Amino acid sequence: MSRTPLIYLAGPDVFFPEAIRTRIEARKKAILEDHGLTALSPCDNDLDLEQAQDPARVIFEANKALMDRAQGLIANLTPFRGPSADAGTIYELGYMTAQNKPVCAYTTCATPYNERVAGGADTDQQGTMVEGFGLCDNLMLDCGIMSTGGFIAKGTIPWRPKGLSPEESFDEDLFRELASAMRDHFQNT
Repeated sequence: MSRTPLIYLAGPDVFFPEAIRTRIEARKKAILEDHGLTALSPCDNDLDLEQAQDPARVIFEANKALMDRAQGLIANLTPFRGPSADAGTIYELGYMTAQNKPVCAYTTCATPYNERVAGGADTDQQGTMVEGFGLCDNLMLDCGIMSTGGFIAKGTIPWRPKGLSPEESFDEDLFRELASAMRDHFQNT
């Protein structure tokens, strides 16, 4: 690799308590560095939100600028605030996929999406259909990741309706798998 590829870190981690978020982010950055990659995190943005007229827009534009600089993305799709991945992470994954940038993802949750939503039934409590494919999340996420040549690393923690804790939302071994895949991708392109 002539230039260190920049990898955007997508996930709900930005919402975790500061001590947990800082520890997890430091591990992710170190693992990527060990693999010859450089992390770009939304937490790297130094934003003056107190002076901003539209703080949400400032955050959006800053994160979009990081994604535009990045050559790839690693997403944390561990269920967050419900049975599915964080909505912002889903947007970021789609944004990068639309640019044909390589994306990989992980979830520490072993339980497939359809079982988290409806216990494996064909419909949920409102009678609406649930995708019964046994995927990590919605088929557009799983298949979108695969379309870039990426993959999803899955952990072993079973789903609980109360959700998974921030500490349970990171697994170094899973992240190392993705860092290796990203490194290999850039070495072979």
